[in-house]
Amino acid sequence: MVAIDSGSAVVATDDCVTTTIDGEVVLLNNKTGRYQGLLGAGPDIWDLIQEPTEPADIVSALVEEYDIDRDRAANDVEQFLETLAAEQLINVDASPTR
Repeated sequence: MVAIDSGSAVVATDDCVTTTIDGEVVLLNNKTGRYQGLLGAGPDIWDLIQEPTEPADIVSALVEEYDIDRDRAANDVEQFLETLAAEQLINVDASPTR
C-alpha cells in the first residue's frame, strides 16, 4: 500500500472512465474492470484531483465548502484517498515539486 501523507501529491489516473448517474460519480478502472461510486464530498474530491493536488489542499477546500472540523476532514480525506489508491484510481507522488 502506498502511504499518503500531507507531503504527497495525488492525481486521478488516466486509466478510468467517469460518468455521473443521479448525482453519483461512477468511476470504472479500465485496467481492473472494477468500479467505485462516489457520493457526498467524493465528487468534489475527484474534481480537485484532476490535477496533482496535496491532501492538505483537499482538506482546506472541504473545510471551506462544508464547514466541517479540519481534523475530521483530514482523517476522512486520508481514508478516501487510500481507498482510491487501493482501487488504482489515483497516482501518488510522495515527493511533489511545487
